[in-house]
Amino acid sequence: MPMCSGKLTIQILHQSSNKKSKSGRESCAQLSTVRIVHYTSIYIIGEMILRIFETDRLILETLGEDRFEELAILLANEKVHRFFPKTLNMIESREFLKEIQRRQNEDGFTFWAVILKDDNRFLGICGLLKQTIDEIDEIEVAYRISDEFWGKGYGTEAAEGCIKYAKNELKLKSIISIILKQNIRSIRVSEKNGLKLEKETLFHDQVHQVYRKKL
Repeated sequence: MPMCSGKLTIQILHQSSNKKSKSGRESCAQLSTVRIVHYTSIYIIGEMILRIFETDRLILETLGEDRFEELAILLANEKVHRFFPKTLNMIESREFLKEIQRRQNEDGFTFWAVILKDDNRFLGICGLLKQTIDEIDEIEVAYRISDEFWGKGYGTEAAEGCIKYAKNELKLKSIISIILKQNIRSIRVSEKNGLKLEKETLFHDQVHQVYRKKL
């Protein structure tokens, strides 16, 4: 099983007592700091959540069952999925979460929950995904932020954090984004983070633009 290696200090949220958080949600009452070598060695045991990294305003962490309802609402949002083939129902959202967890275990990275530091609100998902473009293996930075949080720079900030993670922790040489030409909002996010248009390609039976940044 592939693992991402390298020593670092991380925070892990442990499900414990029924104490309420600032957001009023139960569980995740205890914080501990652990030094590990392999990220996947502690990924989701019960409802243990791995905090991947933080930015000025955001926390990116692995997706667990406690975020499923919020994830399902995001995946059913028609505005968010305007440039996707379809929205997902509850059954499809459950399969989506299982696939995310599988990719985290096998690849060491995937979509992560984007959490606002100030009030622990779930804003959406952002992360790094394995893709094959023109028969070449690539890593894509991708995100989906709920439309109620658009216009605040959260997508740009989360994607920038993922790009830094790809460079500093995964030691990647470049990162891509795969975007439909009509998706001006996502193109702007990519350009703000230094990605440049490289080519057009057929992806999921539609012509997409491939943006790339060398790291």
